[in-house]
Amino acid sequence: MTPTSTAGASSNSRPTRSSSRTAKASSTKPAKTMNGSKKTEAASASKSTSKSATASSKLGKGTKRQAPPSKTNSRKRVKQEDSDDDQEGTSEDNNENQEDQEEYKDEVKDESEDQESEDDDFQDDSYSSRRNKKDTKLSSSATKMKLLTSSTSTNAAAIKKKPLSKSKNTDLLPAPSKTFLVSPLKIPHPKKGPFADAIQPETLEFIRDLKLNNDREYMLLNQERCNQAKSDFLDFIRMVKEGLLEADRDVMDQEPKDAMMRIYRDIRFSNDKSPYKRQFACRFSRGGRKSIAAGYFFGVTSDGESYAGCGVFDPSGPVLTRIRHGIVDHQDRFKAILETDGIKAITGGRTGLDAFRPGSSQLKTGPVGFDKNHPMIEFLKRKSFAIGRHFTDEEVVNEGFLESVLETFDACVDLVHIFNEWIG
Repeated sequence: MTPTSTAGASSNSRPTRSSSRTAKASSTKPAKTMNGSKKTEAASASKSTSKSATASSKLGKGTKRQAPPSKTNSRKRVKQEDSDDDQEGTSEDNNENQEDQEEYKDEVKDESEDQESEDDDFQDDSYSSRRNKKDTKLSSSATKMKLLTSSTSTNAAAIKKKPLSKSKNTDLLPAPSKTFLVSPLKIPHPKKGPFADAIQPETLEFIRDLKLNNDREYMLLNQERCNQAKSDFLDFIRMVKEGLLEADRDVMDQEPKDAMMRIYRDIRFSNDKSPYKRQFACRFSRGGRKSIAAGYFFGVTSDGESYAGCGVFDPSGPVLTRIRHGIVDHQDRFKAILETDGIKAITGGRTGLDAFRPGSSQLKTGPVGFDKNHPMIEFLKRKSFAIGRHFTDEEVVNEGFLESVLETFDACVDLVHIFNEWIG
């Protein structure tokens, strides 16, 4: 066999790795190459024949091979089946929830009916009985307070308060844990009273009782009396303010509640721990109740201690120094004011240094910076400069009391003005 025939035979067959290796070696071993190519073709033909036979045996006679199912269609079928299952589960859950809601409504309705019946039983039995107890206790307390205010005994006596029954109702008043004293002092009740231009007797009676029973427990049990007394006092000082503004136009026009002083005491630095003051009081000045300026003072209390006056009471250090310098510089004018008929009328004829009320304290020697031999040295030793008068309980509750208070203030106008000039 020649090399030319070998090339033609190889061009008709499919090129493979074995044929390429055979072509490279054809120049040296031509006979072996031809035999190798024939063996390769025979082996490939036998392999294809065996595969086709195996496939035909699996399919069987008269059957055709089907195409594999598409992945997209299989996924759609799975999703459709899942959605159907979900819808069936959702419908079942909705039915169960609806049944549960109906059962819950029935239970709530039954419970509300039971609660309403229990509330009705409670209000019928417990609440009404407690309210009846409260009314009984309040009425007994009011009766005892009438005995307290109408007592004419000359010796102090004690009224024992019966403790209230224990109850869970916090609206009931607490049971008193102590006895309350009764004052022997009798407040006058005018036959034609009460008068519009005077203080009501009940106001003085409350203050009288508060002096003996100055504690929070007594105030709690007598809060209504306190409110009535306070209202009466505010009505009276409204008339006082209107008359005072006509005499002294420098006074600030303010509401009575703003001019009235608090009834609570500051007990932080006091040995006396009584929580309440022993009077209703108010103050008028050009700067209001809390101003450092000189002004007018009015207080109502029992046992002939009601007071009306003017001036400066225990001023601060700088204010007191300015007043002392004013006394030194204007001593003649100051003396003349203290000797007027108005001052004599409200002080019982006293003038000069004797016209002033005693202050909280007084210097033993002259103040620093002033001549100790000054003719006004006794005035300079003072720490307060207040003038006024007291009223009896009979005067306080009788007709014409308002006019007496205004006359006192009229006599003090010049003194207030000169003090305010010095204070600045």
